[in-house]
Amino acid sequence: MKRKLIIAGSAAIAVLVAGHVGGSWYAGRAVAETMKKQHDWIASLPYFIVKHHDYQPGWFSSTETTTLQLDPGMYRFLIEREGETLPKIELTFVNHVQHGPLPLLGRFNPTPYKAVVTTEFKYTPETEKLLKQFFGDQPPIEIENRIAFNDDGVMQIRVPAFDYSEAVSGFKAKWGGLDATLDYGGDFNRVKFSATAPLLESSAKGHFNAALKNLQLNFDNTRGKTGVMLGSTALSVESFALQLEKDTPFKLQLNKIAYAGKIVEEGEFINANADITLDKLVLDDQPYGPAVLQAEATHLHGPTLSKLATAMTSLQKQQLSSEQFTEALMKLAQTDGMPLLTHDPRLAITKLDIKVPDGAVQFTGAVGLKGFKPEDLNNGVQFFKRLDAKADFKVPRKVAETLAIWQFRTLLTGINAQANQEDIDFLATQFVEGQIAKLTEQKLLIEENGMLSAKASLNGGTFVLNGITVPMPWEEGGQPADEGEAQ
Repeated sequence: MKRKLIIAGSAAIAVLVAGHVGGSWYAGRAVAETMKKQHDWIASLPYFIVKHHDYQPGWFSSTETTTLQLDPGMYRFLIEREGETLPKIELTFVNHVQHGPLPLLGRFNPTPYKAVVTTEFKYTPETEKLLKQFFGDQPPIEIENRIAFNDDGVMQIRVPAFDYSEAVSGFKAKWGGLDATLDYGGDFNRVKFSATAPLLESSAKGHFNAALKNLQLNFDNTRGKTGVMLGSTALSVESFALQLEKDTPFKLQLNKIAYAGKIVEEGEFINANADITLDKLVLDDQPYGPAVLQAEATHLHGPTLSKLATAMTSLQKQQLSSEQFTEALMKLAQTDGMPLLTHDPRLAITKLDIKVPDGAVQFTGAVGLKGFKPEDLNNGVQFFKRLDAKADFKVPRKVAETLAIWQFRTLLTGINAQANQEDIDFLATQFVEGQIAKLTEQKLLIEENGMLSAKASLNGGTFVLNGITVPMPWEEGGQPADEGEAQ
């Protein structure tokens, strides 16, 4: 009896081992296709150019090595100098792929997966030496990707915290770490991401202090029928502070910054809106806020947006010069981008409200096209008649004066740098006050209770400002607008 139990137990173990070995072999073949899909997705992104890719399959595990170059178009406009070679920014990473069906069994986790992938980054000796100063022996970034049998996956990303200081220079940097989760569909038509970074502080004695607290980013996107990614995005920062102590002193404090955006699909059209809020801004000890900005874009042709996105990615990967890229972009806009204009698009700022010490700056405005045809681009008057726009703003007189005086002062200083500053300030003040008086007299500006305001509309080629029809260069005369036009 005991012998039979031993034989049965041995047979069961053999079956389990054989099943695990066979399952691992089968999963290994399947995961190779999955990893290829993920590589193709990365290669399709506009940010990268794949310089090298190698996949070495194994029975229980595989290894994938990839070298990516950051697309020069992402940073060309920042650092390109005539006669100088644009530097190449490259990154190499190695994916260690542990095959299913039980890739985490060694960690006493029996959850089945097609594969679990851990990513190791390779750095140049100089970069590695620099990173060691901050992170010590910790990996600067850790990524684990758990892939289900339907190719859906969840990726965990972690950047560890550090506290760094230099005694000689007085430079200090404190990083609270970053934790992020990427939940994606196997076809990458569904992407959900969340990330938090609690703290980033840096300072250099006698030079600057900067601090960013509680950064949170979340987005949840799904590809729509037109090919455009739909969904919501949210970004918030508890506070940001910057103080410059050398040369020109400067002090800035921002509290509770938030962004919320949403993209939806309505038939073949895309509608998007974005809200930006700021609780408080302190600039050189002068408080401003709260502030609200609400904007929207509606009736955008979805198939055209999707086509343009694909074409833009293709252009970026061609590594064109700035002139070539601009020329190709203009040609793309005139060919593939035309349906965006012929489907009555509309852009609007539905609310801008900023509290300032002297009151509040308020603005609403919108611009769109109605009945536009491609041939209208060659007829300036006809194009003007296709525009449908309106704007309404109110601003405290003191704010308008301060901004205008600052601009005029800058202009006068540039013309005569040796001029006396008091004389410049006097001339600037007199000029700005004179201009405001002239504009209010002509009713191009309305002044009431210390507030300057204006309301304008453009429809069918008729421009109305503060209830007065303003003639265009190709027209003559002017007349009061009907009550409906003035609204």
